[in-house]
Amino acid sequence: GKEREKKTHRVVFDQATFDKLLVDAPKKMKVITIHTLVDQFKINGSLARRAIKELVSRGLINPIETSCRN
Repeated sequence: GKEREKKTHRVVFDQATFDKLLVDAPKKMKVITIHTLVDQFKINGSLARRAIKELVSRGLINPIETSCRN
């Protein structure tokens, strides 16, 4: 079978990516999900979940619905 190309996403934030996330996500994105953050900022899923928690804790975004998982 065919193999998919391995994507290399960041597993930790560098300062430039974190600053871009703080500016772009709340202002330019209407719906912020784990998948949209992974695609836009090239970060892995666990880092995207932490980013969403950070944005909520800073009051930059308001959660509409939270999943059952913690």
